[in-house]
Amino acid sequence: MHLDPTLTGAAMLAAMLIFLFAGMPIAFALGVAGVFGLAMTRSWPSLEFLLSTFPYSASSNLAYIVLPLFLFMGYMAFAAGVASRAFDAARTWFGAIPGGLPISTVFASACFAAVSGSSVATAATVAQVAIPEMLRHKYNQRIAAGCVAAAGTLGVLIPPSGILVIYSIATEVPITDLFVAAFVPGVLTAVAYMVLLYFWVQATPAVKEATVLPPAPWRERFRAVGQSWEVIALFALVMGTIYLGLATATEAAAFGAAGALAIVVFRRKNRRAIIWRGLVDTGVATSSIFALVIGAGLFGLGLATTQIPQNLASWVAGFTLEKWQLTLFLILPYLILGCFIDAISMLLLTLPVVFPVVVHAGINPVLFGILVTKCTEIGAITPPVGLNVFVVKNTVPELALGECFKGAIPFVLIELALIGLLIAFPQIVTFPLK
Repeated sequence: MHLDPTLTGAAMLAAMLIFLFAGMPIAFALGVAGVFGLAMTRSWPSLEFLLSTFPYSASSNLAYIVLPLFLFMGYMAFAAGVASRAFDAARTWFGAIPGGLPISTVFASACFAAVSGSSVATAATVAQVAIPEMLRHKYNQRIAAGCVAAAGTLGVLIPPSGILVIYSIATEVPITDLFVAAFVPGVLTAVAYMVLLYFWVQATPAVKEATVLPPAPWRERFRAVGQSWEVIALFALVMGTIYLGLATATEAAAFGAAGALAIVVFRRKNRRAIIWRGLVDTGVATSSIFALVIGAGLFGLGLATTQIPQNLASWVAGFTLEKWQLTLFLILPYLILGCFIDAISMLLLTLPVVFPVVVHAGINPVLFGILVTKCTEIGAITPPVGLNVFVVKNTVPELALGECFKGAIPFVLIELALIGLLIAFPQIVTFPLK
């Protein structure tokens, strides 16, 4: 029995929400709701064929191999201690200015983000190194925890970003374009964080007087840079080859994974256990993400048969809105949803509905991807989920959770200002694209 397409779409959405509130994993909630929609709009033989072939076809694209490769690179970079050496190098250069340690923390986070692609991994890794050091030098918990939680979000924007890979998988926007376009906004975000921390410390006299470190000798500064060569090498292997057109994103991911593996082999004694743990963790994370991809794909197919995304696109196009107004209208749900669910699930839940509207309205899909990624940054440091904040708190248990969230508020305001800047001046994102 086939239902009216609109009723089928409404029933799919209702079923998905019921499954989610009942505690069903998001991947299965999406998949079951999608199968229901397909069953209501297709014949049984075609549904049987689709279910037997779609999981493979949805996950067998060779371009998707960048995901496990970048995940593995991040695990190896973490095990090799890349973040701690980047922090030490930054401290020798910035420690003598007000807010030097938090500024060094942002710099180290940006460096680790460039070889990990993960917000949570960046926050957890840098928190272990930077927060005890900041607390020892009399920074208050608000500044110490807030800067680490916020700087960790650079892991989802500075390439290679796992969230951009997911966005590319869900929308078929070329990952190379997304990586190239994300670099300037990523650097701009890091610089904005550093400027905020400088003035924040300047406005807090007690902190300012207690926290300025003596200048490091120039020899020590250059020695520290030399000891953190892994970040430069891995970034050159991955993003350098992409920017120069020497490698595709897939090839660059393979170079990065091989380079990170080599660093572990030459840097660590218990290399066999580290590599095995990295392979296991990479396999678990990849399997979880691809389960979401398959579930979201089935949900998207079921929703497409109801014509709801197409009708929604036509309805939105009927509004007499400027393109910037429509862009702002479309990203508002991401600002709200990001406070409640994780970034990957949010993208795979919403893009089947929202992305057709983006294409129909003529909004640059690369720009929209960067803006959505910025929204996920905000979601990572705002309650009630605020995953980065909880990661920082769990990494350094003596921190007060309330102080961690309060410390993140100024960075949320910076993020909102940057989103407004990117919407007003989209050339910041699009100028490197051909």
